Amino acid sequence: MEHVGLFRCEHYDHTVIREILENGFPLIGFSPEAFRSARVALKPNLLSPSFPERAIITHPEVFRAAAEAVLDHGGTPVLVESPALASISSTLSTGGYRDIIFELGIEVPQGKKIRKLSYPPGKIFRHFEISGGLFETDMILNLPKFKTHGLTYISAAVKNLFGVVPGLRKSQMHMRFSDRQSFSDFLLDLNGALLNGFESRKPVLHVMDAIVAMEGNGPGSSGTARKLGALLMGQDAVALDYVACSLARLDVRQVITITSGFQRDFFISGPEEIEVVGERIEDLQVFDFVAPSVSLGSRVLWRSAASRVVRDLFIDRLEPDKNRCILCYRCMQICPAGAIEKAEKNRKIPTYRTGKCIRCFCCVEVCPEDAIRKKRGVFQKLMGA
Repeated sequence: MEHVGLFRCEHYDHTVIREILENGFPLIGFSPEAFRSARVALKPNLLSPSFPERAIITHPEVFRAAAEAVLDHGGTPVLVESPALASISSTLSTGGYRDIIFELGIEVPQGKKIRKLSYPPGKIFRHFEISGGLFETDMILNLPKFKTHGLTYISAAVKNLFGVVPGLRKSQMHMRFSDRQSFSDFLLDLNGALLNGFESRKPVLHVMDAIVAMEGNGPGSSGTARKLGALLMGQDAVALDYVACSLARLDVRQVITITSGFQRDFFISGPEEIEVVGERIEDLQVFDFVAPSVSLGSRVLWRSAASRVVRDLFIDRLEPDKNRCILCYRCMQICPAGAIEKAEKNRKIPTYRTGKCIRCFCCVEVCPEDAIRKKRGVFQKLMGA
């Protein structure tokens, strides 16, 4: 039986969070003695330079509490994260992490060393280029933010570990695995590699920030902050994500990293193997959490829509808002398909080549102004999808 800790936490008070962690460790079957003399990779969600209250990143007080737990039990916390576009320095500064790192003396590996991690049992991908700093740690403390996501439906424990893939290599993976099924399978292969691919196995512990989550069209600035008042803990990423979806009453069937995750031998095989400890789901559950918009096309027709024309008729297309766009071109920089070009003469928005767009939503994630909107395809409008 896999124990998932669910704890009420109304505010970002790191002393309260710290107490929850200490009380929660034994409930989920984790001994903090594992931290002693260990170099512990802390992996928050630092998608982009964002203020904590926007709920785009893991809140810095959750990070602080986790780092203090490692330090107090004799370990060495090491920050491992690689934002897609922005520098780690600007991301840490804007997100409220810089002072915490300085105060606690947290190590931040310098340079951009990349190493290959191989995992022969992978279903669709077996050789991963990841941040080299991970090879110099003994365990991973994953600190995801619970958010909705336009492609994977949620961004939580499984998805957050995608952040160990350096910078724009993430975009390359989006281009290679451009639909929800294949990208989800890639994420599961990556999780398998992190669990079983190192020469010496690294334990992975997950602490999820769902105190203020993100609903709607996450995971970037298009989503909306939504208080859930919960902190989750566990040692199985799929189990943790399943409980988080149940808390928000999201349709687990839409989350391929969960449904396919049940079929992988390194995760639980089904919800019957989960035991929730701490609070009951029913006592913290919300009933009006807004799911991401998932069109008929993106659910059913993606694989069959070989023709770009057919795809564009059935599937959401992306369009910048001229009243919000500041022409920073972050969208163009991150687009793996080369579908975004500079603004044409006298236009105030970049040029989007819809026929080349693979709907990975990377541009939506990194847009600092919430300027990119989903527009329904012609047949979606006719069918009311």
